[in-house]
Amino acid sequence: MKKLVLTLLMAVATLGAWAQVPQFSSNEFVGWVYNNPSLDLNASNILANRITLYTTSTGLAQTLTSPSFDCYAGQTLDMNVTWVTDQWTASYFVMSKVELTAALIDENGQTVDSVKWFPADLSRFNHVEMSLYVKRSVRPARLRFAAWKADVNSYGAVRQIAITSALRGDVNNDGEISVADVNAVIDVIMGGPADDALMSRADVNRDGEVTVADVNQIVELILN
Repeated sequence: MKKLVLTLLMAVATLGAWAQVPQFSSNEFVGWVYNNPSLDLNASNILANRITLYTTSTGLAQTLTSPSFDCYAGQTLDMNVTWVTDQWTASYFVMSKVELTAALIDENGQTVDSVKWFPADLSRFNHVEMSLYVKRSVRPARLRFAAWKADVNSYGAVRQIAITSALRGDVNNDGEISVADVNAVIDVIMGGPADDALMSRADVNRDGEVTVADVNQIVELILN
């Protein structure tokens, strides 16, 4: 199997680097767009938990959109969102309607990929972890955050979005996806030494185990 995979990949070019994705906080929000015309996007309103994401009674989805940035197929955007709920007691919230959504959109505003956070429970400060997987090249792209199904009695304010980027499939952590990453996964499958960080990177398809399916995933990333 190893020889077959290596033969298949010998002539395939590796993927390159990417631009830093934008951050959002009370100190860094230049270029972000909040589509509530009645509220300015500034530090005072952010810290006061007024940057809310919910659908109004008239059907307006209030969203927070990042500046544009470059991203590439195979890249993973790991996001840590501090979401503050103003009315967080169970008597106010309709839990089934609280869905924090992050979407990767292209330059035409079309959604390329999206992910939703479904809370099991809520507190006033919620540290939410979300990931977007870039399935194809999108240059430039933007991030858009919303809580699409929240009603006027079930809303949250966004205070910070910390985003890191990585290459899903970069198992050896050298900044590119190549034959070396295939070798690294095969070594793990065959019982080679691996710490928790390596095991996490080797589980490319995120199914909780490292198998031939992860090798296939890397091959697909390289060929695409």
